[in-house]
Amino acid sequence: MAKSADAGLRYEVFEVSLGTDLPAADRTDMWRDHVGGNQGTAETLFGSRNAFVGHTWTQRALGRKENDPDQLQLVEFASSAIVYDRCDAAAKADGDDSARLVIPLDGRIGLRQAGHAVCAGPGELGVLRWDRGMVMSHDDGFRAFILNIPAYALPPAADPRGALGIRPQNAVLRTVRLLAGNLAADRHGLTPVEFVAIGRSLIDLVAGTLDDRQAPQLDGYARLIADACRRIRLYSDDPRLTVQTLADSLGCSRRRLELAMKTVTGRTPGEELRETRLRRAYERLADPDNTQAVVDIATSCGYTSMSWFRAAFVARFDIHPGELRQRARTGVPCAKPSTQNRFR
Repeated sequence: MAKSADAGLRYEVFEVSLGTDLPAADRTDMWRDHVGGNQGTAETLFGSRNAFVGHTWTQRALGRKENDPDQLQLVEFASSAIVYDRCDAAAKADGDDSARLVIPLDGRIGLRQAGHAVCAGPGELGVLRWDRGMVMSHDDGFRAFILNIPAYALPPAADPRGALGIRPQNAVLRTVRLLAGNLAADRHGLTPVEFVAIGRSLIDLVAGTLDDRQAPQLDGYARLIADACRRIRLYSDDPRLTVQTLADSLGCSRRRLELAMKTVTGRTPGEELRETRLRRAYERLADPDNTQAVVDIATSCGYTSMSWFRAAFVARFDIHPGELRQRARTGVPCAKPSTQNRFR
């Protein structure tokens, strides 16, 4: 396992190889535990327990806990024939409302969810919601990438638990495959900042394609704000993100963005950006395992002025950042911040 830290970011790369040098029972038990720890609960059915072999390379960042649904994670995996059957009860118990993008590299994989089934191979992509039951199955010699798509990047829809779909023959999705391949090829040489930047761009591309599938269900304002809120969640740590640069990235005027946000959410883009940064800072300050100083956390959440950060934090949470940090380090439970009205 390789671990790195840069500006408070944690980036992990680790490899798991289960070959014939291990007893068959150990290989299958270890694979079941490894996949369960990485992706959540599912019944695992092996094509041949005695002949099973498997290999994974995992890259992840921004996770605050095991199976954190908001973490950036890309896994390249290869294994013998297997079926993963995740029931609704297991999905609900895991509490993971993110999704997974599957990018086949060798062989074909069957994906089934919400009454829909597809068989995807190289050059095609599949996507599954992780908050409900699903089945994934493939034969021997299969290899693929699987990418976590955080819930905040998923499109709003009439049925938020319905099946998701994407068009495989799409220039954007070809770029997605190339970006995933580049991340994997350079996995050991990437800095934490590079992995997070490329990973966020990858998710933004995928999410935009999913939004295209849902476009008929959204009016113009709702579509714009879905894109805006996703980009705020993805890029709020960058101090260069302002209401103006957000509007520019969305191809609209600042006035249109402000009007749309106020109409849809009842708040301004500036308020949405500030709330996202402050809640992220609160989570990092309340994390007893986070060793960053208060000023470093403020900087990592997009603040360039410590005095502005401190004043905004106290006004929002009625506690000084340093006091919250001290409580977390001494084991005093930190209350979960109240939730203000948010889009999604």
